[in-house]
Parts: sequence; C-alpha cells; structure tokens
Amino acid sequence: PGELVCLLGHSGCGKTTLLRLAAGVEAPTSGRVLLDGKVVSGEGVHLEPEHRGVGLMFQDYALFPHLSVLDNVLFGLRRLDPEDAETAARRALSRVGLERAAGDFPHMLSGGEQQRVALARSIAPRPGVLLMDEPFSNLDRRMRDAVRDETVAILRETKATTIVVTHDPEEAMRIADRIVLMRSGKVVQHGPAEELYRRPADLFSARFFCDFNEVE
Repeated sequence: PGELVCLLGHSGCGKTTLLRLAAGVEAPTSGRVLLDGKVVSGEGVHLEPEHRGVGLMFQDYALFPHLSVLDNVLFGLRRLDPEDAETAARRALSRVGLERAAGDFPHMLSGGEQQRVALARSIAPRPGVLLMDEPFSNLDRRMRDAVRDETVAILRETKATTIVVTHDPEEAMRIADRIVLMRSGKVVQHGPAEELYRRPADLFSARFFCDFNEVE
C-alpha cells in the first residue's frame, strides 16, 4: 500500500499490456491477477475494470473535449450524489492547483495543465490502485521534471498505490520505490533503484541504467 512501482523497459516489451491486464481492460490467456489477495482475473474469473477500484490514466490523457475541466473530473464520480461528487471533484482540482480552471475546456489548457486534469480525474474517486501509462512523455523536458515532481508529491500525499509505465531509466530511478525491469514480455529484475543500478542481474540490466566499459 502506498508504494510507487515503475514498469521499465524498451518499447514493445509488454509494459502497457501488463498495465491493461492489471486494470482489467485485457483478460489474461493464462495465469491470474490478484488485487489485495483476491483473484480478479484468471481461474474463470474476470472482474470488470469499474468494479476493481482501480484508476487508469492514459498516455494521451483522454480528456473529453466537449466537457469542462470540472465535468471531466466529475465523470468518474457518477455513483456519488451530485453535491458530494462536486465537492470531491473540486477537492481533486484544488490538489493539482487547477480549481481556477474548473469552467475551462481542455483545449484552453497547456499540456502540463491537461496532464494535471487527467491526474485529478484519476485520484478523485480515491482508487485503491492508480495505473499510469507514460504520463509525462507528452511534455517537454523542462515541464516534465516540474510536473512529475508535483505529481509524485500528490501521490505520496494521497497514499495512492501507483504503477507507472516508463521507458526512461532516469525517470524510474527518480520516482520509484521499486522498479520492475522488463524485456520481451518477461521480468528481468525487480527491486529498489539502487539495487538494480549497483547489482544488475545481467548485461541487459547493466546497460539499461548507464554507459560503462565492457571487457571481454
């Protein structure tokens, strides 16, 4: 609980597929997915995403262009009565520093602001687990560092258990409590950043985190 895990690896290694399996968007052909010790996929069981208490934040943010910022955040709170839903939505927007933009539409916001609206929408229902697919890749480098640090601070504050997909080893080492390094659909190594950096399991792991001299 409250841990921030990074799924790390080259494009096509299976990070996003693994995230979609965790969310319930895809069903596994074998094996199982457990959430808090309970089987949610596999063994003839497949719990739909909306019943898992899992929040999913897409790489392109997936904001509704015809809805205001507030209505975008309210979208995931339809099970609450309207007054409670609006209170929760405004609290989430305030947390990401965008309460002033509640009446604006997504096209009126910068990339970093859109990312924060998507984050507010993800955390507003207080999911047990938050899944984020390359959430910072659409931002320019200077903005990415600032938005990423803000986002991680919010995740720490809300104590959300978070899984972040990234292909950037520096980003993973900077934000993750634990890194899961993947290659060709398999887990190569997992553990805290320092462990992967100082004690790589193989040459692939070593090469992933830094440049070095290789001697035959």
